[in-house]
Amino acid sequence: MLFDGVIMSEEEEKIPKRISKKVLHNLVRLEKEQRILRHHESDIAVFEEVFDRSTLMILYDIMNANVFRYLNGVVASGKESRVYWGVRDDNSSVAIKIYLVGSAEFKRRLQYIAGDPRFGSVKKGMRNIVNLWARKEFRNLKTAYYAKVPVPEPFYVKGNVLVMEFIGEGGVPAPTLNTCEVTQKHYSDVLKAVAKLYKAKLVHADLSEYNIFLHGKKLMLFDFGSAVDIAHPNSQEFLVRDIYNINRFFSKRGIKVYDLDRVIRMVKKA
Repeated sequence: MLFDGVIMSEEEEKIPKRISKKVLHNLVRLEKEQRILRHHESDIAVFEEVFDRSTLMILYDIMNANVFRYLNGVVASGKESRVYWGVRDDNSSVAIKIYLVGSAEFKRRLQYIAGDPRFGSVKKGMRNIVNLWARKEFRNLKTAYYAKVPVPEPFYVKGNVLVMEFIGEGGVPAPTLNTCEVTQKHYSDVLKAVAKLYKAKLVHADLSEYNIFLHGKKLMLFDFGSAVDIAHPNSQEFLVRDIYNINRFFSKRGIKVYDLDRVIRMVKKA
């Protein structure tokens, strides 16, 4: 069957018409307009990977809950997820992160779940792992946000879809630290954020210049799926790695950094 010029699978044809009109049509149009991949066959494969039937149903439920009204274009794409620019009824923006159920990356992410006292045993099946990962990132963001750590505010999670504050303007995400001119104050602000996070009993566990926004003059940490409770058996190792990554980046940019051990002591005593 053809839908807006795209061949639909038998599974997609089973989707209720109301979903096709409200979600599927817009998503297919966006994929075509964005021209994410050059070849038509690849476009279809990417579309089916992101927007399988279950994900479409989840998006429909979230829209019915008035969390957002419609989707605009892709703002970020990775091996584990894709992030879309969503718009609410009041025309404010949200970021809609869709975790890819078919991504093999999540199998390598179990080390960030196993041992975290907040989560029990993980049910078998890739979708269960991905859905748990989405809930984990939502919970981490919520904990960090209420602890006054500069992070995007989390709004809603269901299945493999997470909705949160959009950091940027007009659908254009804020630049990440690796693309910006940085100062001594930026270095200090990152360390303060890490210290606040640790006080909230969390370690980011995947921190680098690539997952810190510079929005105006304000730094914002993001990508919290890997973050672990400090009771996790590897939390201290992850903390050392986070600090090492931050020191390495700022040092390369000519910023004076503190000794690694000193930073760790500062973070834990804050």
